[in-house]
Amino acid sequence: MNQDRKKIILNEILYWRENKLLPEAYCNFLITLYTEGDGVEQTTQTTPSKKNPYISIVGIGLLLPVLFLVTYFTEISAIMQMVINFIFLIICILGLVFSRKNPFAVHIGSIILALFILLLSVNGSELLFKGQGIYMFGVILLNCICWVIVGIFTKKKYFLIAGILGGITSGLIIVNI
Repeated sequence: MNQDRKKIILNEILYWRENKLLPEAYCNFLITLYTEGDGVEQTTQTTPSKKNPYISIVGIGLLLPVLFLVTYFTEISAIMQMVINFIFLIICILGLVFSRKNPFAVHIGSIILALFILLLSVNGSELLFKGQGIYMFGVILLNCICWVIVGIFTKKKYFLIAGILGGITSGLIIVNI
């Protein structure tokens, strides 16, 4: 077989093994088959990327209490709070994008992103409709509906459960107001 062709096939098999598209035993067998028993040396390229998602999870997780403190316990104007919330939202989205290969990081990042969006929309509701709680609960209900939709399409049960429970609670509060 042509050497260029073998190299392309071996690179594809290494990609499959790295991204777990095939079981490692199958990939090792195919590599042994195409290299005629010589094998391919292992690269240590994957080790630095495994540490990065945990750092971003901790970083994003620490931003949530800071955002809560800035929003509810400071004398910053409402517009400035919204700008800070929006900046934290962008940081959370970037952290989620950079750690998308780690499923744990994606789940934690998704939850934190949903909470950031909830805080941002509640702050926006307070800014636009001062003193009218029914609009705030309407915004919370809208967030819960979005969580249900996200839970259905991404098959994440925690979004579905949180959306249903939050929707029921918000709906009951709206009806009683």
